[in-house]
Amino acid sequence: MIRGLAVLLLMSPAATLAATDPLRACPDFPAPKKAKLQAVAPEMDYNGIPMSIRRIESASPPEEILSFYRKEWAATGKLRGPEEYPLGPWQVIASLRGDCFFTVQVKPFGKNGSEGFLGLTAPPGGKRVKEELPMLPGSTVLNDIAHNDAGKTARTVVLKNGFSPAANADFYRRNLGDRGWRVTNHYRLGQPNQNGDVMVLKNGLRELSITMTRAGSDSNVLLNYVDQP
Repeated sequence: MIRGLAVLLLMSPAATLAATDPLRACPDFPAPKKAKLQAVAPEMDYNGIPMSIRRIESASPPEEILSFYRKEWAATGKLRGPEEYPLGPWQVIASLRGDCFFTVQVKPFGKNGSEGFLGLTAPPGGKRVKEELPMLPGSTVLNDIAHNDAGKTARTVVLKNGFSPAANADFYRRNLGDRGWRVTNHYRLGQPNQNGDVMVLKNGLRELSITMTRAGSDSNVLLNYVDQP
């Protein structure tokens, strides 16, 4: 299931989220009757693209779920019909409605039922402001994901650079210290092939964990911000 969610993220065309949520401008996401829906990431920013992901569970088999969406997204004079394709154990159906991209991926679940994910992405809208991300010169951002779940915001950033984990740790200790962050924990990974540093910092109710590990001649840096209102 986690792998399926990761694939959905990578397939999608998509600090704080924008005050005006572009997802709200999209048409409602239809769902079959009696299907159980659960929010996974109701508000998410994936590398600048607004996203929303929900889990779906139904007593109906996958083919009935797909049939429902074929009917909902049938071609009209202005809109093309949905696209379908297999993806490992999943069957995917996707449709572009205006500027909004809808994706459903389902597979068998239980005796005769199905489970899957409903993914919605929208083009960026309004002024999108993210907190400045400190990094050493020459760093490359690989992923930048922000989400808002029940009033708690979080942001996860993955980057790499040519500096050692220790050099990265020293940079963040000094740079973030000047911004009001206080180091609450710092330890070194001493296991073979795990050369690296882990730091935990706090700034008021906010917490930031940074994991810096050696990857060949480079370092991978994982920053995870969490607000705790």
